[in-house]
Amino acid sequence: MINFDRNNWFKLALDLKSSVIRDIKNQVLLSMVMALIITILYTNGYPGLSQPILTGLIPGIVLGLLLVFRTNTAYERFWEGWQIAGMTIFTGRNLSRQMWMTIPDPTLADSQEKAAYLRLVPAFFMAMKQHLRHAGVDEDLKSVVSPEQCLELQYVTNMPLKVTQWIGSYLTKQYTQKHIDSIQFASLNRLLDQLVECLSRCERILAAPMPKAYSIHLRHLLLLYCLALPFQMVKDLQWWTIPVVGVVSFGLFGVEAIGLEIENPFGYDANDIPMDRLCKKLHNDTEELIAGGTKLDSIETSTGKTHIQ
Repeated sequence: MINFDRNNWFKLALDLKSSVIRDIKNQVLLSMVMALIITILYTNGYPGLSQPILTGLIPGIVLGLLLVFRTNTAYERFWEGWQIAGMTIFTGRNLSRQMWMTIPDPTLADSQEKAAYLRLVPAFFMAMKQHLRHAGVDEDLKSVVSPEQCLELQYVTNMPLKVTQWIGSYLTKQYTQKHIDSIQFASLNRLLDQLVECLSRCERILAAPMPKAYSIHLRHLLLLYCLALPFQMVKDLQWWTIPVVGVVSFGLFGVEAIGLEIENPFGYDANDIPMDRLCKKLHNDTEELIAGGTKLDSIETSTGKTHIQ
């Protein structure tokens, strides 16, 4: 996470990796080239190129409202994605904890089986991340599922949903064998349903992007506004028209680019939700739960205490 303190203010301001400068450089350069051409022609005897009346061509307040609406809509999607990611971790922790505490493992084979299915909880998050990025099975996902499960995931269209089916089958097996009662079974399935709900909400964000017509029209207005700026400024600013147009276009195109970048919060961009880091966090939490439970069982066995399930 970024720490907004005094010491890193300038460091953050000069951070080009997370900036949209690279995305808008062509648009800014086009506006400045247009300003350069108009300035050269004006200073070489074409005073008719000065047209201050073009100020009313596209009212700045209208363009500003359109940009604000575009950015706010994109940020709402970004913030909702963060909330869903947090809910996925919250639900995954609860599910893995309840599975470890309520499902008995009297034998070593039962304990190993339970640990394998507990690892499917972070596997769900990893599969959801890959599914939202329209990618296949990666190395992280391979490390928490069996080779047979990995092969099966490569031939399904919805990997995280398949993972929930495996967990659900395991819970049903435990209930059928009367290892857990109906209340525990219902509670575990409720958490599993919440994971599926998180997946569906993320898919909804991806399936409902900003209407294409709105994005196209906004870009048309931005181009018209920035390309018309030199005609409005050249009489008063002369050669200063070029940098001023560059600064104005940098601000306007930058705001539009930010909205475009955070519109899909599950990608690989620097400003997207750090899905990889969150997946590792849930994976580590699950491994600590398994390791802690295994260590506790060993201590109780060595001291002759009865293992309470």
